[in-house]
Amino acid sequence: MKKILALIAASVASIAIAAADPIVVGHGYLGFGALGTTFNKDEMGFTEKVDVFGAFFKNLDFGAGAEINIPFGGYFGVQAGVDFYVNNASYKAEEDTYTFNYYSLDIPLLFTAKLEKWNFALGPYLSIPLGDVISSRESSDGVTALKCATKVNFGITAGVGYEERLGMGRILFGGRYMLDFLPMKSTETTASDKRWFEFTRRALLIDIGYKLPLSFFGL
Repeated sequence: MKKILALIAASVASIAIAAADPIVVGHGYLGFGALGTTFNKDEMGFTEKVDVFGAFFKNLDFGAGAEINIPFGGYFGVQAGVDFYVNNASYKAEEDTYTFNYYSLDIPLLFTAKLEKWNFALGPYLSIPLGDVISSRESSDGVTALKCATKVNFGITAGVGYEERLGMGRILFGGRYMLDFLPMKSTETTASDKRWFEFTRRALLIDIGYKLPLSFFGL
């Protein structure tokens, strides 16, 4: 009897998975990197607490991307996609404000849960920095492009969102927190002021998305 019930349960699960309509989720992000970002200001590895809120607007992050959610039954799913981010990290020390910004391509793999209109997500991501890190100092003229030693980063993200029907799909309002495991490091310093960087990206993101079933695109 137990074997029969197990076979029935497996068959039902297989049908549910096969019948599940994957969902495309488009995202737009606005984040504040100062909420957790740490800067290493000492060549010996000491991390000093700095007044990151003194450079509020220079710590704003921007991003956009698309993910595909594959539901398993009615509550759980797996979600993967590609997100493009403009990352800004800045701190104020004495009378100067130091700012670093770079682009990255982030690839998340999330485990999701849905409870009525609430969406939850948790999982790791791979982050690939694109190009150099641009460094600037408020009191100096121009900017400096510093090569980045961190070629690939890893992290974990968690998010929650609330959805409402809008048109053919559902609009999603929520938030995510991103936490890199590795610091972003430079491979060089400038000749003039020995400028370099080592900071760990962490950001709280406002997430506005739109969900459509994959079948909407005729796929």
